[in-house]
Amino acid sequence: MWWGTAQFTVSTSELQALIENHLTGNPRPDGPLSKAEWQEPPESDFETDLEVIQKKIANQQIQKAVPVVFARSSQTVTSADRARMILNLLAAPETLYVFGFWQNGQGILGATPEVLFDYDRGLLQTMALAGTCPKSDKAERESLLLDEKEMQEHHFVVEDLGKRLSQWGQVQSHGPTILELPTLYHLKTDFQVMCKSKPDFRELVMQLHPTPALGVAPRAAGYKWMQELPGQEGRRGFGGPMAFLGAEEALCLVAIRNLQWDQNESMIGSGCGVVAASEFSREWRELFQKRLSVRKILGLKV
Repeated sequence: MWWGTAQFTVSTSELQALIENHLTGNPRPDGPLSKAEWQEPPESDFETDLEVIQKKIANQQIQKAVPVVFARSSQTVTSADRARMILNLLAAPETLYVFGFWQNGQGILGATPEVLFDYDRGLLQTMALAGTCPKSDKAERESLLLDEKEMQEHHFVVEDLGKRLSQWGQVQSHGPTILELPTLYHLKTDFQVMCKSKPDFRELVMQLHPTPALGVAPRAAGYKWMQELPGQEGRRGFGGPMAFLGAEEALCLVAIRNLQWDQNESMIGSGCGVVAASEFSREWRELFQKRLSVRKILGLKV
């Protein structure tokens, strides 16, 4: 966990000008990462993950869990790569929150649709974001609200957040509705709480993260056991809380839909909620579509 020591605010136009000025010193029209080849995650790892999780569900140990798989490239991120990706992210729709953090040759950069909490002078807002289908036509959009598997997955998150939020005041919710993203549809329920007193923001992070949209339902089952599953040991910052804290306001994002890198490789992760009715082919397709959406919005080769 890292905490910043300074804060600077620039407008989008100012940031764009800074990036374009930086790129004038780079003679290549494209950074090397934009042409990188990606090694997709092994299907066998996810098959094992699915089997173990559904066995725990059948034994009534858990109701849901969220495994994550990663595509990887041996090409790491240069400063020019990072600058070009940020330029692409500046064009992201308002339904996505751009975020990033990097130091000492490693970092994370992306655009997430998921907010852990948004607090402003007494009003605490958050969301349950779970249940996904690829964006192809309007029929897909409407069918998501009628899909029993996706609605069950969504319900576990809604139920958990309703209970968690009640400690800060009366909980109001609205949903589920459809959140439309550039390539995906999600089920979304919005929550509001007028807090009885100002919460401690760091404590708020610890109390809410990870929701069952990212971790395990019920929370009491824990999630450490998932680290033993194939491919789950190296999630790094995927899904971690990315918070911007002020005196009377705070915004905390859930760091999904991103690229991570270090000095040796780059990786793009995607997760899915596994419940009793989950099917391998459907979940595998959803995982691919989520990684594809990241590559598109960052301007990487697809």
